[in-house]
Amino acid sequence: MFSSKVLHKKENGTEKIIPVKKLISEDDKSVKYVDYTDKEITESIAALVKKDGNCIFDMKFLLGTDRFGRDILSRLIYGARISLSVGLISQGIALLLGVFLGSIAGYFRGAPDRVIMWLVNVVWAFPSILLVIAISIVLGKGYWQAFVAIGLTGWVDIARVIRGQIISIRESEYVEAARAAGFGSSRIILRHVLPNSFSPVIVTSTVGLANAIIFESSLSFLGLGVQPPTASWGQMVFDGYKFLITGTNFGMVLFPSLAILLAVFAVNLIGDGLRDAFDPKLKK
Repeated sequence: MFSSKVLHKKENGTEKIIPVKKLISEDDKSVKYVDYTDKEITESIAALVKKDGNCIFDMKFLLGTDRFGRDILSRLIYGARISLSVGLISQGIALLLGVFLGSIAGYFRGAPDRVIMWLVNVVWAFPSILLVIAISIVLGKGYWQAFVAIGLTGWVDIARVIRGQIISIRESEYVEAARAAGFGSSRIILRHVLPNSFSPVIVTSTVGLANAIIFESSLSFLGLGVQPPTASWGQMVFDGYKFLITGTNFGMVLFPSLAILLAVFAVNLIGDGLRDAFDPKLKK
């Protein structure tokens, strides 16, 4: 439990909490203080909320505050929404691309297979994080740019897995029976082939989701992802690593790093559970 000096200011009918780095002076009319941007600010007593006769008082923070006096726990919770949403949306893009292209390559073979696998090999030739950074630089910095960049690089694993599964399934007896019954290729793929090939795809997708969370954190750490003041775990690590070097306020790096670790670990556990639940071969 950490404490920090704050004051409450009345603004548009609501109370606003303002962190105070240093109190300079206080009298019956005004309070003069230094905020966390090292600016001297003078506030009228009439605009402040008094508690126990004081305008400035100590406030408890469970995980402490950052260099701007912001609550680390609140930013961790808010950053979870950013990091997880970027991971989910980017992996959704990768899943759609990978399943679509992998299904075409594996089922139709021939020229479509050669073209798609050539594209897969080209994308795979680049290190993933470098390709994500390159696409982010082209698209620009921001929230949607991050998940588009990650999604456009994460589909190759899914496409290869889907292709391999469909190649082994397309000659099965139930697929031959569906062809003999006159069903079209799209119906056979959607109703008969994909459901029996999705178990490894689920595992691959959850691994990709974990990687997407790490990539988003890496982009934010490098300043190419979600931009401040919006909270994200990677940006929080960047804000605190300088303090880690000096040996002070190590929680600014430790807590968001633990959040990334736990999120990735949880996603992998969820993937294992989904594989066991949806794999037709494991059902009795």
